Amino acid sequence: MRKIFLLAFFSLIIVTASHAQVSNDTLVLVYGKMLKASDSSVLTGNILYEKLPYYDDMGMASVQSDGTYEVQLIQGESYNFSVTKNGFKKYKKEIKVNGTLNHDIYLVEDVVELMKLENLIFARGSDQISSSSFQELDELAEYLNENPTLIIQLEGHTDFAGNPDANMRLSEARVLAVKEYLIDKKVKKNRIFTKAFGGSQPVTQERTDEAKALNRRVEVRFIRR
Repeated sequence: MRKIFLLAFFSLIIVTASHAQVSNDTLVLVYGKMLKASDSSVLTGNILYEKLPYYDDMGMASVQSDGTYEVQLIQGESYNFSVTKNGFKKYKKEIKVNGTLNHDIYLVEDVVELMKLENLIFARGSDQISSSSFQELDELAEYLNENPTLIIQLEGHTDFAGNPDANMRLSEARVLAVKEYLIDKKVKKNRIFTKAFGGSQPVTQERTDEAKALNRRVEVRFIRR
């Protein structure tokens, strides 16, 4: 019985000490804005924070529509802040929390002049967009709506097999289908140009099924920023 009592007593001391340690952690406010580096316009999204070195305190801070965020972090600790956002280079920075901290985050655009829509799939010989393509197109529409000065040209390509005139008509129909999808997602139509190439600009001259799939594509050309 004495051993049981002593074990319970020391367990209580350990729990009490642990609780005291947790209670001694002082939370302080870290706040700021998430902005585009080029013009300081506001951005939205999420900020991942991770306490160093063991990542034993982590979470996600939501950025509001005015670009602001707030999070309570432990005084005296170091954290990694990281942001992954479509159209921008990944942001990662270590910060030391010494009292209330104003920390603005500037994201740098990942400039790509010509981008292939990797997951855009059409029904065979058709301009009907597969539902599996919607996520990629939604992300493109979101990026365009967040960057209203961007103007793009959608460029359609088929493989070079078959009738050249039919391939030209098909590539034109497909880029127009993508344009209509983006317009339905609130992208202004005067920001979207289209151009059809049919099978005249293949990326490979091979005639395998894999090569034909590579040649059938829609690319996005950023023509004004």
